[in-house]
Amino acid sequence: AAVFNQFPLVFVNCVNSIGNGLYIEDESVVIKPKNGFGGIGGDYIKPTALANVHAFYQRLKPEIQIIGTGGVKSGRDAFEHILCGASMVQVGTALQKEGVAIFDRITKELKEIMAKKGYETLEDFRGKLHYIDR
Repeated sequence: AAVFNQFPLVFVNCVNSIGNGLYIEDESVVIKPKNGFGGIGGDYIKPTALANVHAFYQRLKPEIQIIGTGGVKSGRDAFEHILCGASMVQVGTALQKEGVAIFDRITKELKEIMAKKGYETLEDFRGKLHYIDR
C-alpha cells in the first residue's frame, strides 16, 4: 500500500482469483477450471478478498477507492465487502451463473440489510468493521 500511495491512483481491485487452483466436480468427475490450472474465485476466495479489502482500506490514502472482488453473490456479501472498506464491488462467478438479473437481486438484498440496520447510505457503514478486544 505504501507504494500505491506514491502514485495518483483512483482505485485498486482487491482481489482477483488465486492462480493454479484445482477444483474437482465429483458428480461429473470434471476438473475445473481450465484443466486444473486456472484461477479459483467465488466462494473459495471470499475470506482472502475481505482480508485484503480491509488491509488496503487501513493503509491506502482515503482518496484511493477499493473495488471488493471475490465471492460476491448476495447482498450480504456486498455488505461485508463494503463494511471492510470497499467503495464498490465486482461480481464475476455469480454473474456467469445467474446472468444480469443478479444485480437487481444483490441491490435489493443490500438495501434490505441497510434498512434493517438503519443505514441510509453506503458511507454510513463503509470501513466501519469493529474489532473485539480480547
